[in-house]
Amino acid sequence: MKTLRIILSSIIGLTFLALFLEGFNSSFPVALAAGGITFLTGMLMFSPSGNKKSKPQNIKPRPKPNPKPKKAPKSADDDEFVCDGITRGELNRIVRDGKAQVSRIEDVGLKIMNHKVRIDVLEICTAANDIFNNFITDPLDIKTSRRFLLYYLDTTERIVSKYYELSKSTYLSDDAKKTLKNVESTLVLIKDSFRSHLKKLTDNDIMDLEAEVTVLKNTIKREGI
Repeated sequence: MKTLRIILSSIIGLTFLALFLEGFNSSFPVALAAGGITFLTGMLMFSPSGNKKSKPQNIKPRPKPNPKPKKAPKSADDDEFVCDGITRGELNRIVRDGKAQVSRIEDVGLKIMNHKVRIDVLEICTAANDIFNNFITDPLDIKTSRRFLLYYLDTTERIVSKYYELSKSTYLSDDAKKTLKNVESTLVLIKDSFRSHLKKLTDNDIMDLEAEVTVLKNTIKREGI
């Protein structure tokens, strides 16, 4: 590449040297100067743009975005009605979300230092889980448990969480101690309320079972089987 550049520049320089001597009738020193300048110009023209090769830049690959969690595929049975106004998909969602909330309450309850309060919270969670298990066997009970689902459970989670945060304080004013005592007695009421609601749902199931048994007996007597 360098040799070719010299040859081309020399040709251009000699051409201009001859042009100035023969064409312009210039003196030899002037023609020689013109040829030399043209030679240098040619060397610059045909020189590579840069002697050093540019180093490739280390381009860090962009971090791949975290894939979004895939939703569980919808089952064909999700649109099936398990009772009046409630599909199987809705039933599964209510039970799944409800038990997750109960698990959060239980996790906080296990951190409470007061033994009696901790036991009360765990017994509340046991009753709540039993209520959700009852929904699986008798989805119709969901309709009579709307207040439990929309109010009592959310309120219980907030009360237990705030009690735990307040009970961790190293210094408690008289008002704070009074509030904690009030919450402790309220947790007992919540526990009794959950158990009472569970008993009500269970009693309804017993009444439904007794009604079916009575109808069956009467049918057998009537048909003389």
